[in-house]
Amino acid sequence: MSSTSLINGVEGQLTNWSQVNWKQVRKIVRNLRSRIFRARKLGQWKRLKRLQKKQWLSIRGLEISPEKTRIVSINEGFNFLGFNLRHYDGRLLIKPQKEKVLAFCKKIGELLSEMKTAAQANIIETLNPILRGFANYYRGAVSKQTFSYIRNRVKLYLWRWASRRHPNKSKTWIQRKYYGKFRGDNWTFMCKGTDRTGKEKLHILYDISNTPIVRHVKVKGDSSPDDLSLKEYWQNRSTKHGKQYWAKGSKYEQLAKFQNWKCPVCGEHLFNGEEIETHHIEPVADGGLNDIENLMHLHKACHKQVHSKPKSKAGSKA
Repeated sequence: MSSTSLINGVEGQLTNWSQVNWKQVRKIVRNLRSRIFRARKLGQWKRLKRLQKKQWLSIRGLEISPEKTRIVSINEGFNFLGFNLRHYDGRLLIKPQKEKVLAFCKKIGELLSEMKTAAQANIIETLNPILRGFANYYRGAVSKQTFSYIRNRVKLYLWRWASRRHPNKSKTWIQRKYYGKFRGDNWTFMCKGTDRTGKEKLHILYDISNTPIVRHVKVKGDSSPDDLSLKEYWQNRSTKHGKQYWAKGSKYEQLAKFQNWKCPVCGEHLFNGEEIETHHIEPVADGGLNDIENLMHLHKACHKQVHSKPKSKAGSKA
C-alpha cells in the first residue's frame, strides 16, 4: 500500500486525518529514505529521481514532469533562470549562464550590424540601457569576469563598426574620432552632442566591467515589515537598495538623496515595493528642462495623482 492511498481517498479527496495510519506512513517514508541513500551512493540517478519523486510528492497527490526534470550532481551543476549553479571545490558559486552570455554578445553584434550608418551618439544611447539591464540582472552573482569579457567583446564590435565606416583612415585617426579619455581609460567610446535644449552633452558608453557586485543581505531573524518597532531597520534596508538602483553619482541618485529617499506626495519611502517614476515639475512640453531642479521621484500611483489635478496646479503631463 502506498502512502498516497493511506491519505487520499478513491476519488483523490482528502479523508479524515484522524483515520490515517501515521505509523505505516512513517515506515514507508523511512524505507524510501534508505533506498534514496543507497541509490545516491551507487550513482543510480534515474532510480534516485524516481524514489525522490515518490517521497516528496506522493502524500500530496502531485507528480514531477519527467520531460522537465533532470537530476544531476551539484559538482556538475545546472542552469536556472540564466544562472549556472555549481560546486567548485566544495563551494557553491552562482555565475551567469554561458549560453546566455554568448547570446547577449551576439545580440550586441547583430544590433551594431543593423546600425552601420547610425550616428555615434545614437549607438551609445541604444547600447547603454541594454548593458545596464544585463549588469543589473547579474550583479548579484559571481559576474566580474563575465562583465570584463562582455566589455572586451563590445569594444571589439565597436572598433569593427568604426573601421568599417572609414576604411581609408588610419587607426590613429579612428581612435581620435570615436574614442576619448574618461576615468583614465584612453579607449572610452564617447562623443560630444547636444541635449534637447541645445546644450553641449557628452555621450559616454557604459563600462559594464565597472559594475559593482552586490551581495544579497538576508533579513535578520524573523523580522517583519509589519512590525512597527522595526520601521527604522526596514527603511535602512530600502535606502541601501535605493543606492544600488541608480548609477552612483548620477543626478537621479542625487535627487533621491535630496528627497531623503521619500516620495513627496505620500511621504512613504521611495523603495517600498511600488514602481518609481521621475516627474517633471515644469512639463517638457512647456519648456521644462531635464535638470535636477525640475525633477522629482514619485511612486507611480502618486505620479498619476499629480497629473490628475487641474493644470493650474500641477501642469500638463510631463
